[in-house]
Amino acid sequence: MKGAVIVALALVGGGLLAHVLLGDPGYVAIRAGQTLFETTVPILLLLLVAAYFALRGIVGAYTARERLAHLRMERRKRRAREDTQRGLLDLAAGQWRSAEELLSRSARDADSPASNYLVAARAADLLDAVERRDEWLSRAQEHAPEERAAALVTLAEMQMRRAQDEAALQTLEQLDASGDLNSRGLELMARLLQKLGRGEQLLALGPRLQSAKELPERKVNEILAQVQLEEVRAAGEKRDQSRLEKAWSDLPRGVRKLPHSIVAYARAAMSCQDHPTAEKALRELIDETGDVSAIRLYGEVVLPDPLVPLERAESWLRKRPDDADLLATCARLCLRAELFGKARSYLEASLARRPNAENSLILADLLEQMGEPERAAQSLRQAVATSVGRRPNIPRVRLRRY
Repeated sequence: MKGAVIVALALVGGGLLAHVLLGDPGYVAIRAGQTLFETTVPILLLLLVAAYFALRGIVGAYTARERLAHLRMERRKRRAREDTQRGLLDLAAGQWRSAEELLSRSARDADSPASNYLVAARAADLLDAVERRDEWLSRAQEHAPEERAAALVTLAEMQMRRAQDEAALQTLEQLDASGDLNSRGLELMARLLQKLGRGEQLLALGPRLQSAKELPERKVNEILAQVQLEEVRAAGEKRDQSRLEKAWSDLPRGVRKLPHSIVAYARAAMSCQDHPTAEKALRELIDETGDVSAIRLYGEVVLPDPLVPLERAESWLRKRPDDADLLATCARLCLRAELFGKARSYLEASLARRPNAENSLILADLLEQMGEPERAAQSLRQAVATSVGRRPNIPRVRLRRY
């Protein structure tokens, strides 16, 4: 309705204007340099209207072309997002070849091409396609030079997965030399130094690890503890009680609270014949966490009254009657208290819940001393089978009579 009114008004206005102009069409002269252009007013108006519509058509065509290009781009981006999502799902499902193809193909139009190439590199590495992996990592750095750290840390992780520890360490050291080593790379470098036995380098890295806000304090303590505990172990090996106490007090408080640190300290104290201190440390740890290593070591505690640690171990056993490690610990303490029948019962109960070569040997030795050689031999066979992992399948021997 509104359009019809506008058309009607335009016709009326045009008619009135034509009536005026036909009576006196006027005269228009335009000079441009040596060129003179002469026409009437109606013709000039028609030319202006024609120029307007021509210009509008050109602008409309250009705008339509841009709109079409924008639509095509949006379509490619939408397809890239869909391929990226499918690629990530395929990677999680173990379909690495499909994941690599989808992620690398859609990388150019993806919202973050570098991310696509990094994940494609992981897929290629899982396929043992090292050359393609390196190509995708290179492209990731080309598209996002500022994400160089992500690419090299990813490479180091994949090298570590292949047990290429020296190569992984060189990758991280190269990144560190450029000042781009992030917290994840710092953690990987620390674990590599720990694995390669480079304690001095790891200790030198300690302040940087502790100042990295992204790394939890407990994780940092666990990484550094192995090196920091070497002095504790060395004191135990030398059976130097004063050196042991100094080494333990010199450890950071957070490291002294770690279960494996307490177990290492207790073991060193036992080597120094300080069993009461070891028993107290292990008992408090077991009461607090029920640590398996502490339970196993508690069976080696030697106190003046052997019934004291046994009673404590049995109090834990009442709460956890099916714990194979706790049963074995009670058996060892019973042996020290010369409660051989009880020790045998605990050992048999432990082995029934989880076969163990060492416990089978202890049981075999006990049975032999108790005058049961056949049962002892059976326990020895069980110990060997547990160590091997299976019983050998041999043909049945049939004795021939002559």
